[in-house]
Amino acid sequence: MSPCSSTVPDSALLDSVASPDPPGDSTLARLTEHVRALLPVDAVAIVTEQRFAGWFADHKLGEALGGDALAAARGDLVRAALGRERPFFLSRLDRWEKAPVLLTGLVDALGPQHSRSVWRACRQASVIACPLRAESGRGLGLLVVASIDPRERLRAADVSTAEVVADLAAMALERADLLAIQTRRARDEVFLKRAGEAMSSSLELADVYRSVVEHAAEMTGATQAVLTRHDARAAKLRTVAVLHPPAAEALGGAGLTQVARTRSPLLEREAGLMHAPIELGPRLYGVLSVAGPPGFDEAGLELLTRLASGSAAAIANAIDFQRERHIARSLTLGFVPASLPRLPGYETGLLYAPALGEATGGDLYGLWQLPCGQVAVLVGDVAGKGVETAALSSMVRFFIEARSWDAESPARVLEETNAMLTGRLPSDTFATAFLAVMGPRSLNWASAGHLPPFHLACGELGELEATGVPLGVEAGSSYEQRTLELGDGDLVFAYTDGLVEARRGDEAFGAARLARLVARLAGRHAPEQLAKRVHEEVVAWAGGVGDDVVALAVRRR
Repeated sequence: MSPCSSTVPDSALLDSVASPDPPGDSTLARLTEHVRALLPVDAVAIVTEQRFAGWFADHKLGEALGGDALAAARGDLVRAALGRERPFFLSRLDRWEKAPVLLTGLVDALGPQHSRSVWRACRQASVIACPLRAESGRGLGLLVVASIDPRERLRAADVSTAEVVADLAAMALERADLLAIQTRRARDEVFLKRAGEAMSSSLELADVYRSVVEHAAEMTGATQAVLTRHDARAAKLRTVAVLHPPAAEALGGAGLTQVARTRSPLLEREAGLMHAPIELGPRLYGVLSVAGPPGFDEAGLELLTRLASGSAAAIANAIDFQRERHIARSLTLGFVPASLPRLPGYETGLLYAPALGEATGGDLYGLWQLPCGQVAVLVGDVAGKGVETAALSSMVRFFIEARSWDAESPARVLEETNAMLTGRLPSDTFATAFLAVMGPRSLNWASAGHLPPFHLACGELGELEATGVPLGVEAGSSYEQRTLELGDGDLVFAYTDGLVEARRGDEAFGAARLARLVARLAGRHAPEQLAKRVHEEVVAWAGGVGDDVVALAVRRR
């Protein structure tokens, strides 16, 4: 008689270990092979309430015990055996009280005629069913062995052997369960770590929201996901991110409101929904919800809750950065001109480009008309980034502009500004500044440690070197004032360090490369376009600029 097996291939064992589900049928299948080698029987089956694996020497016995339609009957057998202190022994299968249920299942699965044939072949089988119990006593499943040969019937004496085999099988099954749990936990930890890094990789709020719903769907196997933000002022929830548009309507309702009110995760098993609060300390940021096919369980809810908890920090950081950027931009724009004033006899061009990903930096600039009718030109930088630096930058520009109304000498303005800043700037902060006063055909200037502006005249490129130390470094510092005569077409190009410190790998763009770029582009572009083109070329070379940039070009007509 050729054996009939319902086991899965050994290769499936790898799938069961890597799977988030409990040990798959492959684990049970290996156990049946070991039991078969220990007991000379015609059938071996390991059964739990949800899984089944078996080997059958006679295909009719396999049809009687292994069909999918008989899952309910097998479940009854598992529960009956687990409810007993001793193994379950049947000298004949047809004497089992559940035999009518088994026969009904055969008829439903195989039809009346075929089922009668199978039943006649198997009804006299002797059967031993031993509970598989963990060391704690928890029921894991059932080991069933059977013999259909009347001459080699199982007897009561075989029960002890079956019990020993069942204990060994229970140990193996428990270890497989523990391995699956550990594997699932390890996989979840890796996923949560990767998700946390992805969600925190951007400070743009929309990007963070989108990353949260994408990872929620991937982690839970959901088909839809929604993130709703809690609007404390309006005392309501509003949708801020959706994975698949229909989800916004499907995931709303009483469950969502309940989670926002109680701050407790919720599993709506029948509806196929899960909700988890996004909170950090006392603050509720919103609710993360997912929907999908039936199958969500408490383990899935715990995973969603951990993801929601991890997303709270990323959302909080993005919100804080957004607020800081708004404040910093407001400070910066409040103290810089929206457009340059007209400068008689000159063409001017300005570029101000805040660094991508930063609230703002310390770059400052300005052109303003003095009481004498001449125009002051300022380019400077305060070390640092963020709101505090933006505020300091605004203060430096305000002091310089205020002092220029009483003292038209750039050197004197810088000296008086330095006196006011000393003691006001933090000890680790300083400001650089290039200040010039433009006359009809000349430029009076002084520089407090700022990068030397370029002077392009008749194709020759020079630099306007610093004439003193940065502001706020030394009390009582003095600054030398110099005069530059300007011929027709002469160009002065002042800039901040965002251009020269732009990097491609380990290489900085540098002042020498910038000088060559300005000289090459100056003959092709008016100052207004020149500042923009220089910035574009630097960005293209470096693949982006990590600092604020100011570029100011002034050309004598």
